[in-house]
Amino acid sequence: MIQRRPIRPAVALVKLQELCARSEQCSHEILERLRKWGVPDGTAAKILALLKRDRYVDDGRYVEAFVRDKVVFNRWGRTKIRLALVQKRLPADLITDGLAGIDDDEYRQALTDVLESKARALSEVGTYESRMKLLKYAVSRGFEMGLAGDMIKKLFPR
Repeated sequence: MIQRRPIRPAVALVKLQELCARSEQCSHEILERLRKWGVPDGTAAKILALLKRDRYVDDGRYVEAFVRDKVVFNRWGRTKIRLALVQKRLPADLITDGLAGIDDDEYRQALTDVLESKARALSEVGTYESRMKLLKYAVSRGFEMGLAGDMIKKLFPR
């Protein structure tokens, strides 16, 4: 394996400013990137502090954007979004606030879209087995079991 020289802190800062100007990044992602570049931990913390000071990195803003994108574009439920944010080592209070900001109508529409899409792939929707498949699929996408069950009853009455 080729041994690469660590990137200089000034160059790392400029690269990260450009990256953060293009897309939202969280603190954990920035620190991981700096670690891969071979930047020492103390220097990485200073670079992160500069990025936060200049508002390139804001974990609260990141959580809001992440939650919105996952509900609208990926059709994820609250459970799956929470787990993804926990993996990014974000504070629990930011995660809770971000999830509280989900619009209920938009969330129910995402669940409806997921269920209708899966129902089209099933041969028959009225059977117990097919309803269980729909429920398992909705739960695997991160939607709450109770909400998914109620929506299945509403969309696909017996």
